[in-house]
Amino acid sequence: MESLIKKFLPFIKYCIVGATGTFVDLAALYIFVEYFKLPVLLGATFSFFLAVVNNFLLNKLWTFKNKSLNYRKLFIKFLVVSLVGLGLTLTSMVFFVNILGLWYMLAKILSSGIVLTWNFLGNKLWTFKSNKKEPTIPEKFRFELSIVIPAYNEENRIKATLLMINDHIERNRLSAEIIVVSDGSKDSTNELVEVCKKTIKNLYLFSCKFNNGKGHAIKQGIQMSRGEYILFTDADNSTPIEEYGKLLHALKQNDVSLAIGSRYLPDSDVKIKQSKWRILVGRMGNFLISIFLIDGIKDTQCGFKLFTHQAAKEIFSMQKVKRFGFDMEVLVVANLLGYKVVEVPVSWFNSSESRVRPIKDAFITLKDLFYIKLNLWCGRYSSD
Repeated sequence: MESLIKKFLPFIKYCIVGATGTFVDLAALYIFVEYFKLPVLLGATFSFFLAVVNNFLLNKLWTFKNKSLNYRKLFIKFLVVSLVGLGLTLTSMVFFVNILGLWYMLAKILSSGIVLTWNFLGNKLWTFKSNKKEPTIPEKFRFELSIVIPAYNEENRIKATLLMINDHIERNRLSAEIIVVSDGSKDSTNELVEVCKKTIKNLYLFSCKFNNGKGHAIKQGIQMSRGEYILFTDADNSTPIEEYGKLLHALKQNDVSLAIGSRYLPDSDVKIKQSKWRILVGRMGNFLISIFLIDGIKDTQCGFKLFTHQAAKEIFSMQKVKRFGFDMEVLVVANLLGYKVVEVPVSWFNSSESRVRPIKDAFITLKDLFYIKLNLWCGRYSSD
């Protein structure tokens, strides 16, 4: 008996919520008409909307216990189910009364049963169904650290960077893997990495057929990573790998899931500066990001970020921006998921071979900013 009640408990709760919704509908209609002197049809419209809101909140929080924060998306689904139910009510009433010739009260009872079942199943299987897949976290990690390096036509720099990273790993006796993601490189980047694999332990190469963008490359590397911590860094080693220790210390000391390098904090050490024009464009970009997306971070674009395994897997599973704007998207998603971030001053060297195009890439980043904002409004960063 107890197991049977447990099995039908969601449906029982749904019926109770439906009854409270009916009470809210009738009570609100009476108040609107009698006290606010609204026309009956207008009062009925307002009272119906209040009942829908009541039913939505109670079903989300109590009946189905849905944890999604994307209320806008869920409410739209709930409203669609309710409107379809209204259509079913009218259709079934016409069928039972006009075609089968049933007494209208009996027809209403039968219609209510059909619509109640439809609404329950529609909301259970669609509106409040949780599709969120928790990242699989291994009990024991293969490595302490995974280092992801996106590379596009990096034949002039990739070998030196890999040798410096490997030297740091060996000197500090780190258990680490290095994952180079070649983003459709057309030069000898892949061949050089293959050569380095002969002398560098746990070095892996993932080669994309086409150039998709830095964000896409890093996402591929994150998906392959097996370390307890996951760091992504640039192929030009603009932030030396030695700065990893600062990020790890800050991450553990502050009990957070993300530690990001910053060039714009008081203790940051910019050895070789960018041009004044690039600095101006970068600062303007961070200003817009702080207004429209996420506040409190001085440097969203520094390509040196450390994540816990779970945070990296979950955040990048929702990443949609493939090119330079992915940095700010990653931080927006992290904030949305409740992951705390600490910003860490790091040393940084501007590369003379940087491929960043200040004007063109500024407009691309601006486009990505509005794209991310639109995704937030539309609830695209929720998998529920």
